[in-house]
Amino acid sequence: MRPGCEPRERRGFTLIELLTVLAVVGLLVALLLPAVQAAREAARRAQCGSNLRQIGLAIHGYHDAWQVLPPGYLASSPRPTRAATGPELGPGWGWGMLVLPFAEQRPVYDAANFDLGFGDVNGDLVGLRENRTVRQVGLALFLCPSGGGGDGPLEVGGGTIAGSPGQYVASAGDLDLSRPPFLGTGLLLPNGRVGIGGATDGASSTLMVGERSRDVAEAAWSGTHGSHAELVPLCAKPGRSSEACVALMFLLMGRTGPATDLISGSLPDAAPLDPRSAGPDGFASRHPGGCQFLMGDGSVRFLKQSLAPPVFRALASRAGGEVVGADSY
Repeated sequence: MRPGCEPRERRGFTLIELLTVLAVVGLLVALLLPAVQAAREAARRAQCGSNLRQIGLAIHGYHDAWQVLPPGYLASSPRPTRAATGPELGPGWGWGMLVLPFAEQRPVYDAANFDLGFGDVNGDLVGLRENRTVRQVGLALFLCPSGGGGDGPLEVGGGTIAGSPGQYVASAGDLDLSRPPFLGTGLLLPNGRVGIGGATDGASSTLMVGERSRDVAEAAWSGTHGSHAELVPLCAKPGRSSEACVALMFLLMGRTGPATDLISGSLPDAAPLDPRSAGPDGFASRHPGGCQFLMGDGSVRFLKQSLAPPVFRALASRAGGEVVGADSY
């Protein structure tokens, strides 16, 4: 040590100072984390809305080509041995598959052999084999980033079936399956041939496609398996307050009612878009507070989770004559 120089005192953090710094950092993280999560959800919701707009353009492209909207579900022809009054339980192509040429997905559309059908789980093995590509291919267009679970297989009542999940289902309105033909009040129906001009309530205030989270029940876009001999049900996921099961066609469509022809279980009287109580033939999302829908004019609207059932039925109806104010949803 040089003469005249005193040793410098080395001072570190005291315990109190260290705890204070940690508390400040923890507070900042607690404040920033929700903001980061909210920003990410906003981005996911925006992407989800963009998907719905692209789907809307494809559906309107289909309408321009054929002068009708695509059927929600193109059911297979009834077998001679099946009762004419029975519900349509067979396989069929979905609305999503039919609009692919207008969504820049022509190669996937061309890979389908429509002559063989989508695939009967009871024996149409040729259709199941030849259309394996379109049954299993995943397309981001039909997946909401907030929905999660974009991989198959599809979980239905009593097991699983091969298929590519989707998270958007057609709006069939009030669809009663107690007797054919199934004349729903919505825009996209089983074997439907509804033109956009049929939405006399106004295309901008009529639902066309909505979200369904896989937390509630499965959804698909390309088509549905089925059986003309036995019922293959679509059931709500375990742990839901609704334990209902419905026909497998509701992989492709959602409805507002009625609940009287459910195969088993029952639907509670609750808000229609509440994921805690939504049935397997309904709509729900992981977006906080509500669910996004594509309207008949191609616009996208966010409907509140607290939406009243009568208002929801009115929005799903294409020609009911209901008067619904903008402040109702």
